[in-house]
Amino acid sequence: MPSLVRAFVRMIDDCEDTCDKLLDNSQCGCEYCTTSGNGGDDNHSVVLKGLSEATDLELISSPELFIFKMDLRLCPTFSKLKTLFLNECWCMPDDFTPLACILEHSPVLEELTLELFCESSEYEVEMEGRFSVERPTTISKHLNIVEVKCQDVDKRVLKVLKFLCTFNIRFSF
Repeated sequence: MPSLVRAFVRMIDDCEDTCDKLLDNSQCGCEYCTTSGNGGDDNHSVVLKGLSEATDLELISSPELFIFKMDLRLCPTFSKLKTLFLNECWCMPDDFTPLACILEHSPVLEELTLELFCESSEYEVEMEGRFSVERPTTISKHLNIVEVKCQDVDKRVLKVLKFLCTFNIRFSF
């Protein structure tokens, strides 16, 4: 989709591309699931490749969805992406591989917003992060704003903030 400018993708719980085993990291027998050992189709990205030309992108998913996890193995470069909005499924499990992967493949990204563990769009806490020292070469040199929106600053949110600190991003409450 070379003329795509803005995309909003919400994969809901009723989506067929789900696997309950993704939540507990155990193996399953799904044909395409990343926990199955089958590896799925390694020849193409299903969803992310089609979105890779967008300049504004919102990706919302539940943690059980494997379609994005499958696509991340062949993550395309988001060469025009300037604004990115992600929910907590991109920050799970604790290794943060999905978030790191998409950040490393977005060379002109200017603004990142993470909505973490919110049941509504009314946030109790909104934090803005900035680079405290030199940024890693794997992160867009254009990234100026990292926002985190959440209901509470709990253990899960603190893990995400700690991960973002590995990129020299510091937050003020």
